[in-house]
Amino acid sequence: MILAVTLYLLYTASAWVLLRSAAKPRLEPVAWALILLALIGHSDVIMHSMRINGPFAIGVPQALSLLAWTLAVLACLVSIERRNRVLGAILLASAAFGAALTGLGRTYAEATAPGWELTAHVLLSMGAAALLFAAAVTALLLVFLDRRLRTRRLADLPSGMPPLDALEKVMFRLIGAGFVLLTLALFTGFVFVTNLFTQNLVQKTVLSLIAWLLFGVLLIGRMRFGWRGRSAVHWTLWGFGVLAVAYFGVKFVLEYVFGRHWG
Repeated sequence: MILAVTLYLLYTASAWVLLRSAAKPRLEPVAWALILLALIGHSDVIMHSMRINGPFAIGVPQALSLLAWTLAVLACLVSIERRNRVLGAILLASAAFGAALTGLGRTYAEATAPGWELTAHVLLSMGAAALLFAAAVTALLLVFLDRRLRTRRLADLPSGMPPLDALEKVMFRLIGAGFVLLTLALFTGFVFVTNLFTQNLVQKTVLSLIAWLLFGVLLIGRMRFGWRGRSAVHWTLWGFGVLAVAYFGVKFVLEYVFGRHWG
């Protein structure tokens, strides 16, 4: 519990300082130091858990904690460009809530230790989830900025906010990268998970395929027909919503309603 609270405070503080650094560059070293400290502590906990229990033995809180770590890494990459600091700060704040679940919940004993193939599948899945979560956050930022522009309420916006066109490009870059990782995650799942039905993975797989189709259609619509604006935002939010249900909703129902798990 103490470790979870510490990680939550570190991520929250780093999000706040990173947001302020967009207007005050002298705060950048402090922001990066806090992020690095949080990531080091969080990485140690996750590696210890995966060594002991295996990547398929974790419950919902541990899965959300792993997603939080991935979001924090993604926030670092996004925030290299100063105009994306607001998005990076939101991702770090989101990571704080996932990190607060570190060490909570229960783990599940594995009969055999999973190999590198399944570990790669889990990491690819978390990477895809983090990228597409960031795309969904960017979509919500686009909605927020669009409404402020329409009502001419721009004075209280955080400094350093990128223009709508630049933010939309970031969203599609995140979707493109997330789509690639989701494709690889599905491929490795089909290849390496041999007992799909006995591991209660059918619902997750079907919903993940639906999300993959939604994002695939969106990317094709962007390239062929120039989709953008509200339609792109809606497709993004629907796609991530289905993926979130596939990754975490089904897992929650299996563990807390039926007392079963993926492994």
